[in-house]
Amino acid sequence: MDRTHVEQAVLSVLTAILKHPFDGHTDVTRQNTASWDSLKHIEIMFALEDELDTEFSEDELVTLDSVAKIVDAVLVKHAP
Repeated sequence: MDRTHVEQAVLSVLTAILKHPFDGHTDVTRQNTASWDSLKHIEIMFALEDELDTEFSEDELVTLDSVAKIVDAVLVKHAP
C-alpha cells in the first residue's frame, strides 16, 4: 500500500461522506472543512477502516483530524 493509494482512498471517502469534491487537496483538515464535524468524523473514520482494512484506536480517532495525519497513520499500520 503506497501513499498515493491511501491519499486517494481518504479523499474519496471524504468526498462521499461530506458531499464535497476534494480532488488532490491533501491539505484538508477538520479545521478548514466546515462540514467535517464530530459526527461526520466518526462516520469518516469507520468508512476508512473498512476501505483501508485497518483499525484505529479511540486515542487515534481523536488525533486523526487531517488527510495527512490519516495517511501517515494508515501507512504505519500497513508497514511491512
